[in-house]
Amino acid sequence: MKVLVLGGTGHIGKRLLQILSQTSWSKATGASRGREQSGIKGVEWVRIDACNPLDLTAALQGFDAVVNCVAGDAHSISEGARVLVQAALNAKCPRIIHLSTMSVYGRAEGTVQETTPLNPNLGWYGRAKCEAEHHINEFARQGGQAIQLRPGCVYGPGSDLWVGRIGRWLQAGRLGDLGIAGDGWSNLVHVDDVCHAVLAALQFQFHSGEVLTFNLAAPDSPRWNEYFVDLALALEATPVRRIGQRQLQLDAWGLGPPLKILQKALKRARLSHTALPDPMPPGLLGLWSQHIHLDANLATEKLGLTWTPYAEGLESSAAWLRAKPIEI
Repeated sequence: MKVLVLGGTGHIGKRLLQILSQTSWSKATGASRGREQSGIKGVEWVRIDACNPLDLTAALQGFDAVVNCVAGDAHSISEGARVLVQAALNAKCPRIIHLSTMSVYGRAEGTVQETTPLNPNLGWYGRAKCEAEHHINEFARQGGQAIQLRPGCVYGPGSDLWVGRIGRWLQAGRLGDLGIAGDGWSNLVHVDDVCHAVLAALQFQFHSGEVLTFNLAAPDSPRWNEYFVDLALALEATPVRRIGQRQLQLDAWGLGPPLKILQKALKRARLSHTALPDPMPPGLLGLWSQHIHLDANLATEKLGLTWTPYAEGLESSAAWLRAKPIEI
């Protein structure tokens, strides 16, 4: 099976290419609009703008499936999915595996299954992901095969979002036990489990014109407070502080926006911003207290997934982060 992985330089895309390269049934090609990924034996590479319909159509010729791991801004996510659908149809690429997110459920609480209605009320990211899913559904309506994967928070080695920056906040004393503000479910899922879900989706037998959707979250993923404390202990970022609601809000709403503006300005000027403290997005405060619990039983049953135990995933995450210099 010839597989094109869009967004191959990202956290999930890079690990997926590594795992695909070890299979006997697939030949993987990575793609991104930036620098080429090197060091993965047997993986070819194409440099392409996934929002360019002509280039993407040409790139998809002869492929049996495409995996959409594209991240970025709202345009890249939503418009990129629309362009991908049209390009796949034009190139007669029969299958799309699309990486979505639990953010499409908005502010839903309680146990959430794949049939829960989408709600684009979590800001630009959730809205763009909902729009992307709409485009993927159109691919199926026009005779394609589509599988949408909705992971929770993807952690593990290489995850700067859910391991790196959280580790840096813990080291700096900006994060710890949040009390009721950190009592929501984390819905953590190890990057390897997401990749194995993609592999299963590539081989899954179903009819043309269908779109299948699967939540991805480990059944033993903890509440956020437990994860913060466990990661802090693994990094020896002790004593673990109790962070009050007021301090958390000042950090996110007071310090966060100016840091983000400065970060963007330095990036535009092509200057390093790695020495800056990580801005804490205000939206995370809502996530950490949200009692949403992804039901991933369908992925366990239909895709045959086994989940990385939390203790194992925590240790691999901490080991990766301990090997990196942490800038506070």
